[in-house]
Amino acid sequence: MSILKYSGLRALGAASVAAIVLAACGSIVVRACGSGSSNDALPLIRANLSIKAVSQGGVCDIVPVRITPKELRGEANKYANNRMMVTDVTMTGPTDEAGAPMCNGSAPTLPLAPGDWEFSAPLASGTATCVRDIQAAGDLEIRLIDGVAGCGGPEAAADPLALPAEGEVPADGSAPAAAPATG
Repeated sequence: MSILKYSGLRALGAASVAAIVLAACGSIVVRACGSGSSNDALPLIRANLSIKAVSQGGVCDIVPVRITPKELRGEANKYANNRMMVTDVTMTGPTDEAGAPMCNGSAPTLPLAPGDWEFSAPLASGTATCVRDIQAAGDLEIRLIDGVAGCGGPEAAADPLALPAEGEVPADGSAPAAAPATG
């Protein structure tokens, strides 16, 4: 007569075997069980979002910040995000700042893969948008201020192949290119 005749004892036996396998995978044979990765040691990069917005009717609402990858570069930790996401920033206030009712809030992002990311938030004066080069050793403070362009730090490098806007002086200091004649 077998001890494992009863279903309860069978389940206990199966659970014991599973626990032994998991213990082995967690200690000695990590690579054999597939839980290790070559990029686990890479840092998780989180940007810090900080928003200052004019209060709408004396109320400070949550501000959704859309975070979109523009150009990812280098190797990232396997837990880093590489797709568009939204981080909600809870606002507090309003406080009186130079006679204007202002709302303030901050929140960390989810882990980001290294590269250029666009940060965009709907504020009272319009949509605040900027692109920032996110690197582990870089500036990770993203400040979106109502009515102020940019995100309070060094912007991502401009495309060197892009043509200057009409009337803009090229980076090399030469005269602006004349518009092609049409006719």
